[in-house]
Amino acid sequence: MAVMEKERRRYGGASFEDRLSERRERLIRAAVEVFGRAGRDGATVAAICAQAGLTARYFYESFPSRDALFLEAYRLVQRELLAEIERNRDAENPVRGALTAFYAGLAAHPGLARVFLLDPHGRETAMQDAGRETATRLVKLFAPKVQTHLAAAGMLGAVVDIARRWIESDFAEPVETVVATALPFAQAAAGN
Repeated sequence: MAVMEKERRRYGGASFEDRLSERRERLIRAAVEVFGRAGRDGATVAAICAQAGLTARYFYESFPSRDALFLEAYRLVQRELLAEIERNRDAENPVRGALTAFYAGLAAHPGLARVFLLDPHGRETAMQDAGRETATRLVKLFAPKVQTHLAAAGMLGAVVDIARRWIESDFAEPVETVVATALPFAQAAAGN
């Protein structure tokens, strides 16, 4: 018990909880980078720890597995993409602006787009739950006046499938063309 008490003391002015939180955040950010470069299956705990400048001890202090860390990295990427979409929305044409920000964000980070939009598709329940949370927010951005849940599902399915196929084509079309392809689906969902 004395050993645990000693480990939990302040170090360098930071509490144990603060240090734990800081290491966890470093691991999540490092995971985003490593998963973006190596893919979900190619990223190792060792590579993530090296990117974060931490040892495996600290990894397992924060995460029970690489998949648990992938989920947190996925959530972080989703939050940042949604924040970018919301920051770059066009007041005059919010739907077109949201779609443009979405596709431009994917194009700006192709490694992350591949890993976090292609890799998690159809995987474990926790990934699906995290995806549903983001899907709800995307529907509000892409089709704020959507009439039914089925219309929302169809619109989002079209927008995301367009993104997946665009990513698979190595972003062959310009963002404007992709937006013009997706926009009618958003407009139709809203009954326009």
